[in-house]
Formats: sequence, structure tokens, C-alpha cells
Amino acid sequence: MKDKDWASDVFGSGGGYAQFMATVKATGPLASQYGSNALQLAVFSEMFRVDTAVRAISVSYSGRTWGWEDICEVNFSGTCKYSGPLNLWSMDFDTYLAEVNGSRTDPTAGDRSKLIGAVNSPRFPDNSAVSTLSLFGGIVLSPLASPPPGSPPLYMSSAQVVSQPYGLRDGLSDSLKNKWYDKFLDVLKAQTAAAVHSKFAFIAGNSVDNEIGRSVTNDLYLVVISVAIFVLVAVLGMSRTQSVATRSSLALLGVVSGVLAMVAGYGLSMLFGCPFTTLAQTLPYILLGLTVDCMFILTKAYDSLVAEHPAASMQARFRRLMSSAGTSVVVTLLASAVAFALGAINELPSVRWFSVYATMGVVSILVATLTFYTGVFVLTERRIALNKVDCLCCMTSGGPRVPTAATVWFEDGTGGPGGSDAIGAGASSHAAYYDAPSAVVLQARAPGVASAPSRGAGAGPVAESTAEGQPQRGSPARSESASSSGVTQQTGEESLKKSAVPLVANTNLADRQHPGSSSLKQHHAVAHAAGTIAVVEEPNLMKKLFAAYYAPFLTKWYGKVFVIAIFIGWAVLSAVGAPRLEEGQPLSELAPDDSYLQDYVQVMEDTFQKQIGAPTYAYYRWLDPAPPAQQAKMLSALATGLDNSFTNSTVSAFQGNWLIDFIMWVQDNDPSVTLVSMPGCSNPYNGRVSGDLGLFVDPVTIKGCIPEDKFYTKLNEFLAVSRSYNDDLRWSHSVAANGSLTRTKVWASRLPLVHTAQGDDGSYGRRRIKSVRHLEDAVLDQQYSAENTNAPDDVFFLSNGDYIYDEGDALLGPMTVEYVLLAVAGVGLVLTLTLPSIRSVLFMMFAVGLTDFFLFGEMFILGIRFNQVSIINMIMATGLSVDYSVYFAQRFVACQADGTLNGRMALALSDTGSAVFVGGITALLGTIPLAFSTSTILRTFFALIFGTIAFALLIGLMLMPVVFSLVGPAPLSINVAADGTVKLEQDVRRDAAKRKEQELAEGSAVVGQQQQPQTQSGDWRASMAAVHADAGAEQAALQQRAAEQPDAKAGADQARKGEDNV
Repeated sequence: MKDKDWASDVFGSGGGYAQFMATVKATGPLASQYGSNALQLAVFSEMFRVDTAVRAISVSYSGRTWGWEDICEVNFSGTCKYSGPLNLWSMDFDTYLAEVNGSRTDPTAGDRSKLIGAVNSPRFPDNSAVSTLSLFGGIVLSPLASPPPGSPPLYMSSAQVVSQPYGLRDGLSDSLKNKWYDKFLDVLKAQTAAAVHSKFAFIAGNSVDNEIGRSVTNDLYLVVISVAIFVLVAVLGMSRTQSVATRSSLALLGVVSGVLAMVAGYGLSMLFGCPFTTLAQTLPYILLGLTVDCMFILTKAYDSLVAEHPAASMQARFRRLMSSAGTSVVVTLLASAVAFALGAINELPSVRWFSVYATMGVVSILVATLTFYTGVFVLTERRIALNKVDCLCCMTSGGPRVPTAATVWFEDGTGGPGGSDAIGAGASSHAAYYDAPSAVVLQARAPGVASAPSRGAGAGPVAESTAEGQPQRGSPARSESASSSGVTQQTGEESLKKSAVPLVANTNLADRQHPGSSSLKQHHAVAHAAGTIAVVEEPNLMKKLFAAYYAPFLTKWYGKVFVIAIFIGWAVLSAVGAPRLEEGQPLSELAPDDSYLQDYVQVMEDTFQKQIGAPTYAYYRWLDPAPPAQQAKMLSALATGLDNSFTNSTVSAFQGNWLIDFIMWVQDNDPSVTLVSMPGCSNPYNGRVSGDLGLFVDPVTIKGCIPEDKFYTKLNEFLAVSRSYNDDLRWSHSVAANGSLTRTKVWASRLPLVHTAQGDDGSYGRRRIKSVRHLEDAVLDQQYSAENTNAPDDVFFLSNGDYIYDEGDALLGPMTVEYVLLAVAGVGLVLTLTLPSIRSVLFMMFAVGLTDFFLFGEMFILGIRFNQVSIINMIMATGLSVDYSVYFAQRFVACQADGTLNGRMALALSDTGSAVFVGGITALLGTIPLAFSTSTILRTFFALIFGTIAFALLIGLMLMPVVFSLVGPAPLSINVAADGTVKLEQDVRRDAAKRKEQELAEGSAVVGQQQQPQTQSGDWRASMAAVHADAGAEQAALQQRAAEQPDAKAGADQARKGEDNV
């Protein structure tokens, strides 16, 4: 990069450019007679008319009018510099007409043989070289019947394209150039429409940026459609038939929160100086998908929580929601943010900018979900509890209250329609009824339930549930009858605090699989003991399908084989297709389908790209060419460049070379100069030109190098004749007494080379830049070893404008592998802090990497190239894939079920599958508008984004459940009390310690009334030791009581299996 910047600063990269190319109009009168041959009088006449209109362009800027002479690139004589074929007639239409005997009124009139002779000239009138292969595309060489002596036996008889370039000078402001570019494009569009014989393809210096920007503005309506889709799906997913229980407004505001978060993320990114690009335009589809996915996870988890603890206060419900499902949301979004953030360290600017936008967007969604959406969620549940109509929250419904609505706001029993303050104020009787909280406490297996099936069998009854038709041993409502019966009582708040497993795990799997059974209906009524309320969520259709059909299918051996076979097959396809992917980023994919650039790119690909490669220069820096030894080194370095496999030595011989032409000029014009003969002082083109084009080049033998004492004298004389070569030399100057500058010696120079044609090889750029770097190293080691020691990698290098893109292509492969490994490690680090199982973390890391790997198979099938767009989708895949697997993994680790891996997998999948599936389908639907984009690159994004979400969804709902059912981690460590209540071991110790502290506090208060308090550190330590001793004693008692009940003990022992419990 530093060499490119130096070359641009010292030799100039041109202030700007524009170009038009003429071809024969397929529907014009010339096509039937001459076909596609553009070497026609009518074509050149129309080109001159276009040129006249272009050079007549004037723009107003900064208080003055700028004409062509004010902005054109100039040569050393101060006049406009031209290098197109019209310069064969000095850019003068009258000169052209006079030479070909043409007519202004009839463009077809004249002598075409004169035109053919002119276009075969090797020199312009100013004696500068004509780069025939750069100006005429799709050429055909024909033999001469009687070639003149010394002339080649071939001539260019046909060409499909004639190119006319224009250059703008350095130092012009961007605003001025853009105004001229806009008028240039208007002129070309008008001339194309008016032309009879020709069709023009054209480009200006700002065309690529403007057309890419137009692809963004053209497709803005697709973002609006996508938002509408997300709103529609979210509203349908959260709506109910009841006017109070429905959450339509919550769904709408949830999507609004995602839009606000997206805007905030974009604003922060722009604040950090990241430009808005076409790639950033694709982010709304991803960010809104993440938002809706989080919405569904939180609402589905809340519904399950309410079904398990209908009498709990709203505060307790949301505390438990945010500590369980809320943790899943935080983990997935943090993991996604980390994956995107790692992409921000990428060396490619486009990838880095996209990653910054994505990271800021995900972080903003996380903040919005935890604040805005959760707050609106709380308000929505308060509205439901107050029996208010959705979207008309000021209107109270005349129907009965929703049975599962919270009756108490806070855990102290205050607030809400059923709180103590409301009762005291004369609340309704049904509110007082709900004030007696009851809880469905996690149960151990009741007598009569079959023993847990062996590993690998289908999912059996859940260990925590009871057999159908038998009374449950639970915690009835706090009532006199319950108290007298001796059944252990526990409030809804306490059951929430001490629940050891996911709330859905308390429901019999068989009941969940058959939601219409009498057992499930019994849960919706007042059951068991007097006053007990056990409300279970009525599963929706999607949840029924997961519980009754899909989850049981994955527990069967044939289900596992089916899933594993599918994923192995796609993995093999991806492995086979990855090395066969085409590379590169065609310009046509960046512009809209209706862009004028599409015609330009098509002409270039069909002609010039197949016959000639990009021009480049070999730069010699800090080297004085006056000594003959230095001239020999320069010529030897050029010979090494000509031998490179990516250099077309024959075409390079057509380029003007100041050093060779200078030596030949002295050799031919001044016999008094004795050339110095030494190794390297020879014409490097000798023996390196071939083919038909080689016939046009006759490398002259060089007898030696210019002696040092004659070098600058003769060089100044030569440059007076061949003024164009002044562009290739940079001089040191001395200041005379009168203040004038005098050239002393050359300190930097350049010699031209031309690369081989790229053709359709997408990997060309990556391979070319590697070859160029090897060439530079070879020259520095061989010709400039001494100079390289003093100035490492500084005296010789090759550079052109395409190398920066080649460098990016060369980095893509290693960079992709490096990024995926870093992202997987970063996601694993985040998950390690939250998932209570190392094995689960490893499985999630595997899922992330597999999603990226599977994209290669899709790219291979659809013919998508591997380029910067692909690696950006790899970044998105890494950030999105974890979202569809972590929720299931957390549920699996926590739930007990029947103690088997199959049972736990089925229960966890039944609980989380529907929410993940609906969120994923919503994201897929939201990306569909991208398929109708007018830009190829955005349609490519659609294909890869759709594949990313689909693969992540399939891995999360198919592969991960199967993997967990085979080699999943053990559940959390639990204890089973004598009454069958399941508790975490740490909860047992904590509760005992709290009770002991309370007893000590009460005892201290009594003692304090009888005597002066004496607080000593030893007494404090003794008290704490007593607390721990009592806690251990209580745990031992629980274990002893559990041993007296074989069924409960068996369930507890089964649940404690595994080495990686937390």
C-alpha cells in the first residue's frame, strides 16, 4: 500500500478519467454488411461527433466557468494529453475527413483503406507509441499480400470495439470533477440515442460509486416491505382471539424497538466514521430477524412460566423470566456481537465497516430488548391483569378476567387487582380468590409410573410428573384443609425461587404430546386438594407438533440415522465444492441490472479482458541511471519481469520504454558516443516476443549502455524529441542564483509492463499478486542485493491500481479460516460464562463452525463466487447460528425429565422448539424482499442470508437435539426431599443457613433484653459454623428420608449422573 501511495504521489495517478467505447449497432445498417467490425468510416465519424460534444462540456464551479482546456490532463508542453485512436488525426475531425476523403454530411463516404492504414500506425503524430491492444478490442489480424520492406506481413483488419479515453488533471476538487462527470454521462446517453451506426458503452470516474449508491436507493422500499413482513408475522404469532389476552400491540412495539435499535446502531457506526455502503443495507433484514426471535423466546417462556406458577406475582414472574429465557437472549446476542466485532479487525475496509455496523446494531438490540421491550411487556401484562382491551387500554372488558393473569404486582402481596392494598379498598371477590396463591411444585415420580427407560430408548414419562388419574403430591393452596391434611405447603413465590429445572419440565411429556387428553384438561381446573389451582398452558399448534410428533421422532433410532445422514451428505458436498468455487468480484454484480455500466462491463469482458491484461510499471526508486552498471541492472530487472508467467512480454514490447528507446536513439543518431558493453546492456525483448503480434515488433539489438559522462547531455536532447517520456522520469533540481530550477539528475524512473489477459479466471488476481511479490523479491536479491541492504524493499517494486484488490483476494482464504476460528473461540468464551456445561459449549462452537462450512455447499450449487461478499456472509453466519441452538442447550442442561438423554432432549425440544422455529421462519420471510432487488450483489446476499438462517435453524432443531440425545451433558445436580420435592443442593444449604441466621437473630434479641450485648469475633465464627452444621444435618436428613422412598431415590440418583454437573 505504501508503494502504491508513493507511486501516486510522485508520478501521479491522474486526477480522473472517462471513457467511451464504440461498437457496431446490431440493428444499424452496417451490421448486415460488415458484421461486428467497428473499423468503419461511419463509426469513426460518429466517434468524432461524440468527442466534439465531450470537449465542449463546461461547468460552473467556484464562481467561474471551467472548460475542457481547464480540466484536461496535460503533457509537458502544457497542452491536453490524448492517447485514444482519434489522436491518430490529432483529435481533429477535419484532419480525419481530409485523410480518408470523408464527408460531414455522409458518415459512410470516404476511403476505408485509408482508415485501416491509419489505425495500424505504431505512432501518434507526436511520436508517442500507440497501444493498439488497449484501444482496439476483439481484433483480427489478416495477412498482407505484398508487405513493404521491413513491415510485418500482418495488419489489423477488424476490431469489435474502439475505445476513446479521457484524462483529467491532478488537483481538481471532487465537486468539480463530479459535475463534469455528470455532464459527460448526459452527453453520452444523448449521443447513444442519436447514433445511427454505432452503440456506445461508457464510464466515468464516479460511475461505480454512483451506481452502487443507486442500487441502495433503488431498493429502499424493500426494507419497508421487510419491516411490514416482520410486523405481520409478529402480530400473528402473538395474537389471540380474546381482546384482552392478545398481545398484538406488544408485537408491533417489539418490531418498533428493533427498528429504533437498528437506527441507533447505524448512527453510532456513522459517528465512528464508518461510511454507509451497499453491504450495510442488508443488515436490517438480519437485525429485525434477531429482534423478532428474541420476542418469541421471551413471550413463549413467559407463557410456560405462567402455566407452571399461575399464582405468582408479576414481579416474581418477570424475575424468573429474565433469569432463564432472558439469560438465553443475552447470551445469544452477546455471542453474536462478539462474532461480528471480531470481523471489525479485518484488513479489508468493506468487511470491517460491515462488521462495525453489525456489532453496533446487535448491541443496540440487546439494550432495546432488555429495556424498551421488557418494559412494554410488563405494561402489557398489567393491562391483561386489569382486564383492559388490547390497543384500547383505556377500555375495560366486560368479560371474565384471564385466568392466568397476575393478581399481585409485587412479592410482598401489594399492588394489582388482587393485592393486599386492593383488598383493603374493597376489591372484588374473585380478586380475593386469586390472592390465595398456590404452586405446582416439581414432583418426584409417583408410585405406579414405569421405571425410566434405558439410554437410547424413546422418551418415557417425565420423572417429575404423576401417572394419569392419580392425585399429585404437591403443594396445595394455603388453606385450613390443606394444613390439617399434613401436606407440605409452599407459596407461588417460593416455588419460583427454588425451582431447580425449567418450568416446563414439571409437566408430563405424555400429556404434552396429547394435549387433548383428560389429564391435560384436569390441569386447567381446580384439582387435587381444596383450593388448589394448577393451570397449564394450552399448547398452540406448533407446540403440539413439536411435542406430539417431532420430538418423539428424534428419539427413535431411525430418526437419528435420518438426521445424521442428511448432515453428513451436505458436509461432503461442502467439502467437495469448497475448492471448486470461482473467485473474484465482477463489476457487473455491484451495479443495478438497468445500469449503463452493465453494457460497459459486458464489452470489456467479451473483448479487452480476453486479449490484454492490465498495464503496470516497474518502479526504480533512489537510483541514478547514469552509470552504465545501473542501466544494466535496470534492463536485467526488466528482463526478469518479462519472464514472469503473468507478464505478456510481446504486448509489453508495444509499450514505450524510455531507457531502451533512449539507448537506441543515441546508437542511431550519434556515432561519436561509444556505448559501454557489459553484461545486462542488451535489449530484454530479444527472444521474448512471439506469435502473430510478435511480427509487429522487431527488437533492435543494443550494443551497450550510455557512458556516464554523456548520459544527461544526451538524455536532455532525447527528451526534447520524445517529450512523452518526461512522464516516466523524476529529477532532482538545483537552484540558480536567479532562483530558477535546473534539472541535475534522475532519482526515480519507471518502465512499463503488461500483464497477461485475465479471461474468466476468478482466481487470477490472487495468483497474480503472489507472482508479482515473488518477482520483486527475486529482483531485489539478484540485481539489487547491495542497494536492498541499505534500503530494504525500497529500490524496486511493481505497482498498478488493481494490486490493492488482488491483495484483498489473496487474503480471503487465510482470512476466512482465521476469522471463523477466532469467532468460534469468541462465541465459546461467551457461552462458557453462561452455559453450566463445558460439553454444551463445545457443541455450540461446533454448530457455529458447521453453519459457516455448510455455506460452501450452497455457494457451489448456486454458482456463487468466493469474494468479499462471501466472507461477510461468513461473519453473519457466525453471528446468527448461535441464536438457534443456545436456547435448546440451556433447557437441556437444566431439565430432568425421566433422567435419560432421550427424555431430556424430547422435553427440552418440546419446550423451546416452537419459539425457535417461529423466530427462524420469521427471519426467513423477512429476507425474501431481497430476492427482488435490482442488484446482483443484493440477490447474492439474499441467497446466502437465506442459507445461513436455514442452516442455523436446521442445526439447532435437528442436529443438536440428536447430538445431545446421544452424548449430551448430565443435568444439574439436585436433591429429592421426602415429600418428593426436587431442590438444588445449593438451595438446600442456603435455606438452612437462612433459617439458622434468623433463629440466631431472634435469640440475640432475647439475650439483648436480659444483658448487655457482647460481640466477639469468636462468637460470630461459632454461629456461622453452627449454620453450616445445621445445613449439613438438614441435607443428611433429606437424603435419609429420600432413601426410605425407593421411587424418589431412584429418580434423584438418575438425575445426579454425569461428570460435568454445575
